[in-house]
Amino acid sequence: MTQATGLSAGAIAVSAADSSAASSVTSATDVPVWSVVVLLVGLAVAIGWALYARAVRVDRLHRQVLGSRATLEAQLVHRAEAAADLATTRALDPASSLLLSQAAREALDAEGPIVDDGLDTSPRLDVEHGPSDGVASEGSVLPTRSRALIESDLSRVLRTVISEPARRDLTEDPLSVPALSRLDRACSRLVLARRFHNTHVSEAQALRGQLLVRVFHLAGRAPMPQTFDADDDTTPEVQPAPYDQAQQR
Repeated sequence: MTQATGLSAGAIAVSAADSSAASSVTSATDVPVWSVVVLLVGLAVAIGWALYARAVRVDRLHRQVLGSRATLEAQLVHRAEAAADLATTRALDPASSLLLSQAAREALDAEGPIVDDGLDTSPRLDVEHGPSDGVASEGSVLPTRSRALIESDLSRVLRTVISEPARRDLTEDPLSVPALSRLDRACSRLVLARRFHNTHVSEAQALRGQLLVRVFHLAGRAPMPQTFDADDDTTPEVQPAPYDQAQQR
């Protein structure tokens, strides 16, 4: 009788231990599964938010590039208008006036975007395109010069025409002083506008060059923005002194 009681008590203890061990194992296996699920969900949300924030930043940089490009184009127009205005002053000789007027008119009549990278898809509102624009007779396409080359030519003409002696003559003419001051302001603002534009482009290129942006195509199908590489230096060329010319001879 005592042995039977002992056996039954031992069996009960063993079964209780087994059940407690099984419950502890079950609870031990349940907690990591939920933790892993929560961790994966949180990780997915964090990655999604990081990708969304990076895509928003790419789009914002593209908009900054377009905004600075519009400002740059406006400054190019202002410089060409100021150059055309200065070409009509009487302080310049006829040859210089004609050369400056032609360069300024070519810059004002230039069509198309200032940077041909495809980022700006909106057409220019100040240009009316006809059925024969850019097309010669018999269907041949006329060669067009880039805006960078046209603006660089205007800068070279300004350096040549407005030399130090010509600038002294212009400053001595009261009617030419306002036109010269306007041109100087336009040239200074153009240098700053081109610098800001190229800075925004460099930032966009650096961001789009990151591995995360390239792997997940966060820029979409937007083309890579390009800088506006043109000669905007209008500092007059230094003329050699008469003594230096004599030494060279």
